[in-house]
Amino acid sequence: MQTQIEYITNLARQYKVCAESSVELFSAINELSDETIRAIYTEYGEGERNFQPVNLLRAEVARLLGNGVEITKSLVEEIKTKIRIKEIAYFSHLSPEFLKQFEDYTLGKRDLFANWQKDWNVFHIFFYRGTIKETTQLYLAQLGNQLLKDLELGDYTFHWVDFYGANNFGSTYCWLALYPQNKPSHKDSHQFFLKFGSTIEVGRTTGSNIKNSQHLTKDFSTYPETLTFLREIKFDIIHSNDEIRNYFKFAPGRNASEWERFKDEGIIAADYDNLPIGDISEINSLKVLNVKCGFGENDGSHGGTWHLWLLKSANLGDVVFASRGTSICIGIGIIEGEYYFDENAEDYKHCRKVKWITDKIYEYRPYAFKGYPKMFRADTFSPTLIWQFILSEYIRLYPELKEVFNQNNLKYEKPIVEEIVEPNSEVIEPSQESNYWWLVAKPSVWSFSEYEVGGRQTYTSKNEDGNKRRIFKHFENVKVGDLLIGYESSPIKQIKAICEITKPLHKSETEGEIIEFQIIEKLNIPIFFNELQNNLLLKNSEVFINNLQGSLFKLSEDEFDIIREIIDEKNTTPEFKHPVYSFAEDIDKPFIAEKDFLQAVELLKRKKNIILQGSPGVGKTFIARKLAYQIIGQKADSQIEMVQFHQSFAYEDFVQGLRLIKDGTQIKNGVFYNFCKFAANHPERPFFFIIDEINRGNLSKIFGELMMLIEHDKREEKFALKLTYAEDEHDKFFVPPNVHLIGTMNTADRSLAIVDYALRRRFAFFTLEPQFGEDFKKFLREKQISENLITHICRSISDLNQTISADANLGAGFQIGHSYFCDFPNKADEREWFREILNFEIRPLLEEIWFDAPKQIDEMILNLTFN
Repeated sequence: MQTQIEYITNLARQYKVCAESSVELFSAINELSDETIRAIYTEYGEGERNFQPVNLLRAEVARLLGNGVEITKSLVEEIKTKIRIKEIAYFSHLSPEFLKQFEDYTLGKRDLFANWQKDWNVFHIFFYRGTIKETTQLYLAQLGNQLLKDLELGDYTFHWVDFYGANNFGSTYCWLALYPQNKPSHKDSHQFFLKFGSTIEVGRTTGSNIKNSQHLTKDFSTYPETLTFLREIKFDIIHSNDEIRNYFKFAPGRNASEWERFKDEGIIAADYDNLPIGDISEINSLKVLNVKCGFGENDGSHGGTWHLWLLKSANLGDVVFASRGTSICIGIGIIEGEYYFDENAEDYKHCRKVKWITDKIYEYRPYAFKGYPKMFRADTFSPTLIWQFILSEYIRLYPELKEVFNQNNLKYEKPIVEEIVEPNSEVIEPSQESNYWWLVAKPSVWSFSEYEVGGRQTYTSKNEDGNKRRIFKHFENVKVGDLLIGYESSPIKQIKAICEITKPLHKSETEGEIIEFQIIEKLNIPIFFNELQNNLLLKNSEVFINNLQGSLFKLSEDEFDIIREIIDEKNTTPEFKHPVYSFAEDIDKPFIAEKDFLQAVELLKRKKNIILQGSPGVGKTFIARKLAYQIIGQKADSQIEMVQFHQSFAYEDFVQGLRLIKDGTQIKNGVFYNFCKFAANHPERPFFFIIDEINRGNLSKIFGELMMLIEHDKREEKFALKLTYAEDEHDKFFVPPNVHLIGTMNTADRSLAIVDYALRRRFAFFTLEPQFGEDFKKFLREKQISENLITHICRSISDLNQTISADANLGAGFQIGHSYFCDFPNKADEREWFREILNFEIRPLLEEIWFDAPKQIDEMILNLTFN
């Protein structure tokens, strides 16, 4: 396995170099083989591929490479510009159909390549492809299988993610997780974990669906070391997984035909006569079971082997819900005995002893639990993910079960959904099969924002002229329990809510024929229509084929799931396992004294807003992120957003504005607006918005009414305001209390505007000084810089800073920071390195601040020169 490890880690090293250095990346691109270049162009520049800006960029780079043109970063930026301005003539070599898509593509205020700022994200597919991709994926699978064998984990399986990354956006590492086969996924278990970067990070971690997270890893370079360490922690991981209670659905015969017998005998039993196997007591893994049945060892669902294996391997104490169909639970039991095979039974021979604790019935209403049209899968034995909801519903309907549940340590909570039926209202039985729809609301008539979750609304099947609405058959096909995407048309053009049909098409005395629906979810962060337009998987949807010309459109289940995933991506925080952070233990800590750092932390906690000010090179941006880590307690970059202000940065970019589109304008939320909505949805977590070079922008115009809302004592919903561009009176905005603002300000740039008093009093100002003390010297020693040069840097730059500080026209804000000397390349000539810093970084700075004293500058540079 060492060959596999070295292959993957070598790739990781190469990719890391390319990801961190554009010079290295473009050098590697220019060395690609002709065969690779042709394959890339074929993939992105020919055929039926729909237009996407990044893919057109890739195709053009491949075309130029094929024509012998050297690719540089500046050339890539030039191509981006041609795409941004739609210079169709430049791309005339492409097909007319493709150019038509390009020409029709809607441009907005947001840059087309906003999500593709990093060159590696754009061009990783130039390298990770073909045999390299195939080999990597094969090696990950081989490593997974070998680890299962060497660790003797017959009851486990594995999940891997390669260099495409979890979101196919490009990564510089791969990872592999081993977890029990009886868990729904790796997210529901304790895992043997391996991350393949420049080394192997090996150990254990916890799936995101488990509350008490554990993460323990060490770095290794060889397979034997990896295996030894995993063997050491094997028992703990297995024991931890065995302690996790599992919840399963069990079907007692077709249409619950065997329920009474199974209940009386205190068993669950399954009939798998279709499988060519009898007693499986001695079988210790799903792979072996598959082989015994004549299937491929990795075919985990063929013929029901996975379900039989789950029944056999379920832990004592696991919970089973007896089902009739997919929406009715007829009993709850606790597994009390190991698997056994009943030779004397005519059928249903695969058995487990179960203590049935209730035979009361619960009938599920489609989507009573968000996102689940049905309660159970249509099989014999399988995991149940919404077990806590089912238990809570039982307690709601049968409060007397509390004592029984408590005795069996079943965790229940208050009911998540309560169905309220108004007196004398018509009760309609839910349909067994649900449909998915896209419903269009005209904001000039009504808005989803006018209704709270649980609020009901009706929609007429005929328009204002009494004519049937377009695609009238959809209104006729709507059923109770169907889900609706709630969309508001022009000028909003956003998905605002998820709704559920409560009554199908029926007569109303006042409105005529109507459908009725209930809002089950309002989006904290709405989804703009144009965010869906370029999704290839949605291009054949009725919504896009009809260009929204209508009121109700049919969605397939896959289309609904795609839209649902986009909604969730914006409105939920992913559960990452972040490394713990403490300034005291940070091996890459800033050179600032710990007491000063902690004072800045306390200022930020109290004031909510802080500006780190100082001369160039004192590490303002570096320290800003460390402040966030310290308060979070983890290196959680998912809770940090960063922007850089400049003279063109506007309120429309930061908060909210209008953007031009083909048929008019639409409201576009800015980066800070989205960040605050996101943070408000997770009040238990601190979030940090870093504004680099805060005084480079026109602050009054950028912040607008946020001048009041960012005050630390105005961080409540009661202070929410209707924003400038908001058309809905109910669409108000506030800055949540868990959002902290960190600004950085260069005190040495004469071109910057003075921060006005209104903003100044809303921030605490913390000054950072150049640091040339012992911590800085220790850092340079670790870089293998000679002691003589270290002494010279610290003495000469400190002397220069004293001269700058003493100058009445300058002051301490113009000092030279230590960061100028923190980037020493490996194996570089230290004298040449220092000379380049003096001539190309320090001298231009001195020429700027002492523009009228060239001789003085020459003398200073001479004094700084290291002989």
